[in-house]
Amino acid sequence: MAVWAHRHSPSRLAHSPVAASAANLHASRPRRRFHRPWKADMRFPLSLLVAALGLASCAASAHQAQARGLCAADEEPVFSCILKGKAGKAVSLCGSPKSIKGDTSFRYRYGRPSKIELEYPLSGNGNGSFTRTPLHLGAMVGYATAFTNGDYKYILYSTEGIRDARVGASGLLVQREGGLHAISDSRCNSSTLEMSDSKFLGGTISKWRADPAIEANGLPATR
Repeated sequence: MAVWAHRHSPSRLAHSPVAASAANLHASRPRRRFHRPWKADMRFPLSLLVAALGLASCAASAHQAQARGLCAADEEPVFSCILKGKAGKAVSLCGSPKSIKGDTSFRYRYGRPSKIELEYPLSGNGNGSFTRTPLHLGAMVGYATAFTNGDYKYILYSTEGIRDARVGASGLLVQREGGLHAISDSRCNSSTLEMSDSKFLGGTISKWRADPAIEANGLPATR
């Protein structure tokens, strides 16, 4: 028993070659420095936050520009949407209470922001150029706003279900003047549809006369 205790005594182990080698290895090994993220340079998170806010602002501006359709900054979209199957073309009826004479003015535009293909009227305030007709189509109700330019009538329409407002349709009908049918029916992309709830514009629009043909026969169907 004395021999066993002698061979494993702490003093003999401390001076053994193995212990010396382990001590040298521990001394030569570089001390590991732990990364503390809470003491990192806070300029990087701040710059990322600023960038994120900038991107969010740009996205909001882009969404607002899309929602306004073809209306100018000082106009409100009485009716505006991007049309399906028209390669991004939009249709907008824009109203503005800031005309030169101080009364409301209205403009219809069709095309893209970079290229307006049709604008009506080109002069005047347009207040007497449009009709506004209530629609009652079975379980659907809505309004049709129309005007005639040359040999064609252009009809902006929007309907919704009496029991479920999510059921409905909106778009642009083009009809040859005096014809029974529409020659085209371009539907709106529903996610881009915007109609102003301005009481000022609404008060003016409510005074527009109804279209006799639409009032008697409803919206014209396509062939």
